[in-house]
Amino acid sequence: MMTRMFGLTAVCAAVFALAACGPGNTAPPGNSGTGNTPVANNGGGNDTVENGNGGDSRFNAVDSRKAQVQAAWTYLKTQYNKPPSQDDPRGLMSGWGAKSMNVPYTAMVLQGLAGTDVWKSDDAMITDSVKWLLDVQEPTGAWSYMPGVDSLRGIRAVYITSIMAQLLSDLNKLDAWKGKLDNNIARAVDYLKQSQVGNPEGPAGDYDEKSVGFGGWAYSKEEIDDSVKARGKPPANMSTTSFAIDALHACGISEDDPLWQDALTFLKRNQNAGEVQDEGFEAFAKVKNADGATEEKKLKMAGRGSKDYGGAIYSEETSMADGYDTNEDGTVTLYSYGSMTYNLLRSFLFAGLKKDSIPVKLAWGWIQNNYTVERVPGFRKPEQYDMGLYYYYMSMAKTLDAFGADVVAEPERGLEHDWRLDLIKELESRQKDDGSWINDNHDRWQENSKVLCTAYALMALKHTSP
Repeated sequence: MMTRMFGLTAVCAAVFALAACGPGNTAPPGNSGTGNTPVANNGGGNDTVENGNGGDSRFNAVDSRKAQVQAAWTYLKTQYNKPPSQDDPRGLMSGWGAKSMNVPYTAMVLQGLAGTDVWKSDDAMITDSVKWLLDVQEPTGAWSYMPGVDSLRGIRAVYITSIMAQLLSDLNKLDAWKGKLDNNIARAVDYLKQSQVGNPEGPAGDYDEKSVGFGGWAYSKEEIDDSVKARGKPPANMSTTSFAIDALHACGISEDDPLWQDALTFLKRNQNAGEVQDEGFEAFAKVKNADGATEEKKLKMAGRGSKDYGGAIYSEETSMADGYDTNEDGTVTLYSYGSMTYNLLRSFLFAGLKKDSIPVKLAWGWIQNNYTVERVPGFRKPEQYDMGLYYYYMSMAKTLDAFGADVVAEPERGLEHDWRLDLIKELESRQKDDGSWINDNHDRWQENSKVLCTAYALMALKHTSP
């Protein structure tokens, strides 16, 4: 009985840690350094990662990527079916596979491996994990963190179901699963659609379009109703929303579906640019004043000339980049940061905006001005630079791949960065001897889990393939 109770407590802790891993990331604008490879004005031919070395004859990006994936797989095999440890004070579930009872870790590991050289469709670790994941889909179409535990049903289900829907979309094109997962995907899509704030078939179907959270996704459909009743608004945020949009895009939701227009309403309200805000919408941020007391201030999005202009915050009222600027009129402007800005740009594209649209151009401009693979741009405090680092790498790679960018240009300095090469090099330098990755400087958002960071790194590497 004591073991069972520990397991439940551990999972509860891990659930809330995972939910936070999407938000928040860090570092000041600034983009030079040893980890960033300019491919313009370098005195030679501008080779890219496609040619293997990015202009560096000593480094072969293709071979490096393959070696990193192979080493990661060697490590992950040691963590297969590893249950949560009673020695883990934070309750982090370190394994993957059915006996780990950890749906999101298992799904992210599989998604990072699918289609790579180490992927074998007849490997029992892979086939048994996929079978388990399919077996534990709930009647609602969702997945829970720990299947079969009623008290955890629905918690963070949008995150987890979005991860699962993306995995199944990949598997539905692969090997023995090809074309056989349509029903599972359709049920997941229904759940995600109903979880959008304002969806007529969801728990907040009559939610006011002018209110905070409209058009976005909160942690789960089940949590929206409780939050609206308790606080008058749902906990919709950019991280959960981007996961849901990734999933719906991967599952082929029609461009004509009205959910995209509602999603764009939410996305634009999270862009730190006054010119894209809709008239009549207001948001208020809770900030700490000079005395350390918390007070509510009206929010004003950044204007031209601000280092935050065009970037993204976590929700219409919050930023995980801890800080704000006070304006002359008493309003406050929150700090933009990297992870959510990459998420925002990718979500804009998947929701139907074109590259020449103002929101997309502004987000891309912020990314150009804040390009780096050495830290997470946006936080001002050096001790916070690595918070959510591996989540950032995944978000960055997915977005730049979706954007179709081979290089990220810094117009002001006349540089162009080969982001694929930079990221492959940086991940190689950070990979541990056992093949894993882990955030050495911050455990926030569960990045002291080797399995989670390794899954993030694998997904980032996957998107560096031209």
